[in-house]
Amino acid sequence: MLAKKVFTPGPTQVPPEVLKAVVSSITYHRSRDFKEFHKNFVQKLKQIFLTEHNLSVLTSSGTGAMEAAVVNFCSPGDNVLFFNQGKFGARWGAICRAYGLNAAEIHKDYGNAVQTSDLKDADLSSTSAIFLTHSETSTATLTDIRRISEYIRANSDALIAVDAITSIGAIEFRMDEWGIDIAVSASQKGLMTPPGLSVIAYSEKAKSKMIKSTMPRFYFDLRKEIKSFEDGLTMWTPAVGLFYGLDKACDIILNEGLENKWKRVHGMAEYFRNESLKNGFGILSKSPSDSMTAVTLPDNIPTGRIISALKEKYGIQIANGKDELRDKIARVSHMGDLELSDFVELSKLIRQEFTAIKEHD
Repeated sequence: MLAKKVFTPGPTQVPPEVLKAVVSSITYHRSRDFKEFHKNFVQKLKQIFLTEHNLSVLTSSGTGAMEAAVVNFCSPGDNVLFFNQGKFGARWGAICRAYGLNAAEIHKDYGNAVQTSDLKDADLSSTSAIFLTHSETSTATLTDIRRISEYIRANSDALIAVDAITSIGAIEFRMDEWGIDIAVSASQKGLMTPPGLSVIAYSEKAKSKMIKSTMPRFYFDLRKEIKSFEDGLTMWTPAVGLFYGLDKACDIILNEGLENKWKRVHGMAEYFRNESLKNGFGILSKSPSDSMTAVTLPDNIPTGRIISALKEKYGIQIANGKDELRDKIARVSHMGDLELSDFVELSKLIRQEFTAIKEHD
């Protein structure tokens, strides 16, 4: 039976040594030891984001980093653009509108990725920031951020902000090389640490806009984080144990090598997608992300039946869909502390349970 149980797209399966670091590392967050640790920790994250610019670790969920991206780099009344590809793309718009921004929306059907052609009719000249989602968690869909970023830079001076919450640490993401101004992630996805931390990195161009921004902000005011980091501190009390856990996860990723990690995750994703197709399932996305796979079942069989069977019989957790996709897809993560052998076993169990459902019906 599978020893690893968590195949949800967050939280993901956490390596034992990361869990050990979370519970065994208690340090006063204003001490000299923590200051030195914090500075080294941030440098490791920069290596994973592939950026030489600014980076802050926040004690919040990924949505907190998304909100920080809006309130620090925009001003009230700014014209911004976001892509609604699913629940998390839509979240960009909800945050922007909550802060009084003029947020134009480009809608994409579930499973479709953003294309440069989607931007042809947009008024980019008056747009202050464009909010994108690299790997849309709700549909397991990947957008070619490098290509989109190249198009935006050729046609606009807008800041490019990317939700990379289910990509960084798992699949290829090159912040500086791809010309991304703002990137956000979170601990519980490809960074394979328990939930509770978010990370935001931003370019010097974005920093310049942040200094001039007139948006009200307090807890997520990154200007305060910059000032505190000069002394190696966080502005607010951090989740100390999670900081040490994420530091250990960074070591694991960097020791394997980023490109090796991306290649291995791709291999697991390809295997699982191919096995799913052999089993007669469908793949929701037309541009599948390697971070996770969203499968559909034939004959309108609710995916909740397989999800429940795996949990009740084996203690294995995979995820349902969000909102109207709730019983139409099952989402299986390829992030976290997983190996190809785990997907060999998982695919067998899913096929077994699907066969049992068909025979029962």
